[in-house]
Amino acid sequence: MIEEKRRISVHQGSKEEATILKMLLESFSIQVFEDASLMSVFNPWGVLVGDINAIKLKVAEEDYEKAKAIIDNYNSGEYHI
Repeated sequence: MIEEKRRISVHQGSKEEATILKMLLESFSIQVFEDASLMSVFNPWGVLVGDINAIKLKVAEEDYEKAKAIIDNYNSGEYHI
């Protein structure tokens, strides 16, 4: 039987920012998964629009700490892309 690995969200933002961070994390050999499921929700009284073009980046649980540190370093200006 295939073991299912738990994935944890490390970032949520625009498609452009998510693309940059995904490439950065993959350059450190971290596998990244995109979750773009934030769409509209239908209600009896209308449609609630979610974060349009919002992307969640998720990594395996064992890569979370390393990925979070890389993203924090990127946000602090350590990496120039």
